[in-house]
Amino acid sequence: MKLYFEGISKELLCVPFVPGEASEELWSAYFTLSESIFREFNPKSRLPDREAAKRRLSVSSPLFSTKRMIIFDEIKTPVAVVSFAYETELSPSYEIDRNVFHINMMIDKVFRRKRIATGLLKELLNTAEQMKKSTIVAEIENIPGRKFCEALNGELAHKEVQHRLYMDDVSWDEIGEWQAKGRKKFSDTTFDFFRDCSDSDIEVFCRTYTEIINERPTGDMQQTIITTCESRKIEEQNMRKKGVEWYTMISREKDGDISGMTDIMYHPKEPHKIVQYFTGVSAKHRRKGLAKRLKAEMLYAINEKFPQVEYITTTMAPDNRAMNAINAQIGFKLRKTFYVYQWELPDLKQRVDERLALKKRRKMDYQTDFPV
Repeated sequence: MKLYFEGISKELLCVPFVPGEASEELWSAYFTLSESIFREFNPKSRLPDREAAKRRLSVSSPLFSTKRMIIFDEIKTPVAVVSFAYETELSPSYEIDRNVFHINMMIDKVFRRKRIATGLLKELLNTAEQMKKSTIVAEIENIPGRKFCEALNGELAHKEVQHRLYMDDVSWDEIGEWQAKGRKKFSDTTFDFFRDCSDSDIEVFCRTYTEIINERPTGDMQQTIITTCESRKIEEQNMRKKGVEWYTMISREKDGDISGMTDIMYHPKEPHKIVQYFTGVSAKHRRKGLAKRLKAEMLYAINEKFPQVEYITTTMAPDNRAMNAINAQIGFKLRKTFYVYQWELPDLKQRVDERLALKKRRKMDYQTDFPV
């Protein structure tokens, strides 16, 4: 599909990017742009492994649909990668989040501030309107993206901070004390470490997981996470297809109750890192050091199973004071902040049209004052 935006002399071409079916030419364009932007905002980090990225992107989820496009200029230079995503009817959260439309845009540095992002956003909003979505959500981690969202009067609905822990910096004495204290004081609490949730545990696990994860601070962000036995099995299968090793640790009380949980993700193609996704404790089991013990037990499991790992990253809300304090004691250091912006569709469409009209008027004024 050809695109033309007022004020841009070059004609743009929008090409669907379906990772599982994409040609090597499209993959090359994708990596050229995505790696350039990654280096721009993460100059000291090593690039994601291409083979791992291909495999991750090529596996689609029946619970969440993502559509991607690559934008080229007239000489086939990749200008942008844009995507939108939404819950499918198979998702347990569909009835709650059915109106939410997630958008993402990566614009090459050379093509920024040229109205391209605004024009592409208008196209995405037209799609959202056709699909009867009403809430637009964007997650941003860089200054240009934040400025763009603020210029569009985006509501800053939520912030999350990412911390990184280098294994060489782990306070193992502190970790050992947490583990020993927990084992002595709550000797009946046991821990299980697994990849696939067992059939005997999965129902109570999913119920407890849904309860705990929706108690975490999320600001004004419109999001509900519901995990069912069916969706958990689908997610486990998808992770295997992506080549990701997904491990979960749970704490279990004497009566069999699952009191807390944490999980990690590891990819053999990127053996230097692990992502710790979520750590939570059921409300009735809090205030007895269980979160610290979960962190300690997981760190020992990581150190034993993945001795080559250099660092662990984890992300959470800055106002989650208890968990941030625990992470600081272990040795996690702040790395970057993610910002979630939110709009009602009619408001964002109006703001986009106003920006496009304003820039058009400015161009006309310029041509009037300075005739060629």
